[in-house]
Amino acid sequence: MIIDCHTHLNRYTPDLPPTLAQRHAALRAQMDAHGIDHAMVLTSYTVNDDRPSIEDTLAQVADDPRLHVVAGIDVTRLDGALVDELRTLLQAGRIRGLKLYPGYQPFELNNPMMHPVYRLAGEFGVPVMIHTGDTYANMARIRYSHPLAVDDLAVDFRDTTFVICHLGNPWMPDAMQVIYKNENVLGDICGLTLGEFQPRYERLALRMVNDVIAFINDPTRLMFGTDWPISDVASYLKFVEKLEMTDEEREGLLWRNAARVFGLPAGEGGA
Repeated sequence: MIIDCHTHLNRYTPDLPPTLAQRHAALRAQMDAHGIDHAMVLTSYTVNDDRPSIEDTLAQVADDPRLHVVAGIDVTRLDGALVDELRTLLQAGRIRGLKLYPGYQPFELNNPMMHPVYRLAGEFGVPVMIHTGDTYANMARIRYSHPLAVDDLAVDFRDTTFVICHLGNPWMPDAMQVIYKNENVLGDICGLTLGEFQPRYERLALRMVNDVIAFINDPTRLMFGTDWPISDVASYLKFVEKLEMTDEEREGLLWRNAARVFGLPAGEGGA
């Protein structure tokens, strides 16, 4: 079984399909081609013609039991009304997590305005996924996306699960310390490259991720994700095959940890 914990239905480049329905079909085709049973679809921090809203994404995948939505939050809209909207979606079981985009949006993760988000996630037992590290857009401000900032949240909100997306790349040593120290923090390995891994960079990424695996030394703390359509699924699966992992660690990475964190039925395939 494989669960991709980090995908999008956004249109990042002109070569991607122009409609949401077509991008949904393209993601399903990738899942079918590569034996991926379930995928989490993360919505964006902004809404436009190429970045569908939470509701539009939910409507598109409503009849697809293999896709599950994580709601991206626009912090410029964060107020009581938005928290209430998210609460309603969580109560109805329509979303399985929340996603923040520091760096793309310039805000401090430990700003008190964010506390209702963390408490809400803790109340409903869903994770808060946090963009960390490098950004796809060169106009982003990466000082806001350093993975050390997640430590404050993990300490102050012990009943909430946090996911350090992209392992804080290139600050992986900082990310692995936050994960190792805090039992309520995991990391996902997605989005480490654009498109396919190229040989020289793949060697570097393998060394870095293998260091994370060795340091954490816990099969329950990492999750597989691709960041499709930014990263190539086939290339990512080949990358995972090359990681230095025990069978237990690989099983945890590929599906077991995501099934637990997102509340997916263990062992329920769909391909």
